[in-house]
Amino acid sequence: MKTILYATDCSKHDIDILQYAHELCNKLKASLILLHVYSIPPIQFSTIRPRKYLSTHAHDEQLNILKEYTTKHIKQNAIKTQIRFEVTENISVSDGILSSIKEVSPDLLLVGMKDDHTAREMFSGSIAKALLEKVNCPLLIVPNMQNFKSIKKIVYATDFEEDDILAIQRLVEIAQPLNAEINIVHIATKDEYAGKDRMEWLKEMLQEKVVYQNITFQMVYQDTVYDGLRSYINSNNADVVALLEREENGFFKRLFHKDLTKKIESNITIPMLSFNQAHL
Repeated sequence: MKTILYATDCSKHDIDILQYAHELCNKLKASLILLHVYSIPPIQFSTIRPRKYLSTHAHDEQLNILKEYTTKHIKQNAIKTQIRFEVTENISVSDGILSSIKEVSPDLLLVGMKDDHTAREMFSGSIAKALLEKVNCPLLIVPNMQNFKSIKKIVYATDFEEDDILAIQRLVEIAQPLNAEINIVHIATKDEYAGKDRMEWLKEMLQEKVVYQNITFQMVYQDTVYDGLRSYINSNNADVVALLEREENGFFKRLFHKDLTKKIESNITIPMLSFNQAHL
């Protein structure tokens, strides 16, 4: 884990997540790229300034805003990692983020969860859908007002996909420097069969391909996957929950469906890590 890209809107409601991103970089000994996506209001016919001038001026202005925002909210004597500042003009926040990812190739993208106070709703609706479907690196979604604490336990929810192996390999890259325990859990419903056999298959595959000793396995029986996962997270004091986002009917897509957004935000209050199946 060498580089983390954090997309911020530079609002007061993003301060905790900025500090979270910085502290995570410190723990992982990774460099931090701070990205701010902005847009220029439509030009009035009365203006005498050419578009190119306005664009250059806006870029410099937004870059200064991002730097001042960071200096104000991260104490200089606490900075232990390299910080790089990037601003990009784009009417679409998601397109701006995805474009920057292509340029800088981070190992992890970190964004804040939707907040009623955030002007551009950093992670909601079409932004969420676009990032979940297209981002080619792991995506860490951090709830607002989330203070960093040591990551000691990561829950990985498996549905016994072959690509779970690749996702867990990527997860180990995060867990190992933190000496964090990875709890691999499968939520089994009453209609499910052969869950134990599939869990044994997953164990054997991981033993062959993943070199990390601090991994446990557990089956949890519950009426619904959502309720089972929420209960497991709460009862096991998890610090992060990780999932494989499948190309079809992915778990995160279901969670962030408009009818479930408020439900997931109010009930799962820890960071969520998504691995995109199409880009493993």
